[in-house]
Amino acid sequence: MKSYRNVKEVQRKEALGRRFSLTGLGVLFLGMMASFVPSCYPLETPAPNQMVSFLQQYWSLLSFIALPAGFLCASIGSYYINRFARRRWPGSRIIARPDEMLERNLKGFDDKFVYFAHSLPGSNYVVAGPCGVLLFVVRNDRGNVVINGDRWREPFSFGRILTVFAREGIGQPPRELQEQTVRMRELLEKASANGANHPDLSHVPIDGAAVFLNEMAQLTVENPSIPVLRGDQVKEFIRRKVKEVKLPAATVRALTDYLTEQSVHQT
Repeated sequence: MKSYRNVKEVQRKEALGRRFSLTGLGVLFLGMMASFVPSCYPLETPAPNQMVSFLQQYWSLLSFIALPAGFLCASIGSYYINRFARRRWPGSRIIARPDEMLERNLKGFDDKFVYFAHSLPGSNYVVAGPCGVLLFVVRNDRGNVVINGDRWREPFSFGRILTVFAREGIGQPPRELQEQTVRMRELLEKASANGANHPDLSHVPIDGAAVFLNEMAQLTVENPSIPVLRGDQVKEFIRRKVKEVKLPAATVRALTDYLTEQSVHQT
C-alpha cells in the first residue's frame, strides 16, 4: 500500500500544540503569582516601583483573567497534541502518531490501495482503492463512549473532569463524516472538469467509518448511523467493502493518480 502524508503540516501543528500548552502553563503560573501580591505587598505598604504599584491595584483582575486564558491555551494545546503528537499507546509499546497508528492497521494491502494522511483537502484520513474512497473519522481518547443512532456521548465521570483539558472529546463523527463526504464528492467532480486527461470520477463510491485507535476506549454501540470500528477491525472493513464494490482497474488507477495529484505530501 502506498501512503502519502503532509509531514510538514503535522509537525507544524504538533509544535503549535506544544507552544499553546507551554503558554497556558505560563499564564496560569503568572496568575498564581499575582494572587500572592496582597501577602507580599499589602496595599497600604509603599510600592518600591511602578510595577509593584500596578500589581497592588490590579492583582485580582490579573489573576481572574489568567485562569480562563491559561485553561483556554492549554485546551488548544491539548487539541493539537492529541491529534498530531507521538505518544505511547495503551496495551502496547508502540510510540506513534494517530496517523501512523492507523497505517499500522492497514498493513498487508497491495499498491492498488493508497493511504492519505492529512494531505487531502477536507479529509484527514483517506484510503482509495478498488472499493472507491473510504473516509475515516479517528478518535484517540480512552474512556466510555455510548453510541445510539446519531447520538454520541460520554457518560459523566470524575475522571473526565480531571482530564477535561487533556482529552480530544468525542464530537459528532456522523456529522463530520457527512461533511467530509460532501467535500470529497466535490473534489472528485472536479476531475472531469480539469480536462480529458482526467476521467469522470463523480460516480466513484464514497463510504467511511469512525475508528477508535485507543484500546482503552469502552464502546457501547446500538444501531449506529455509521460503522464504528476499533483499529484492528479496519482491515476487515476494507476487505468487506472490496467484495461489495469492485471498480475497474482503469478507474482505480485514475482515482489514485488524481488524488495523489491533489494531495500535499512530502517524500
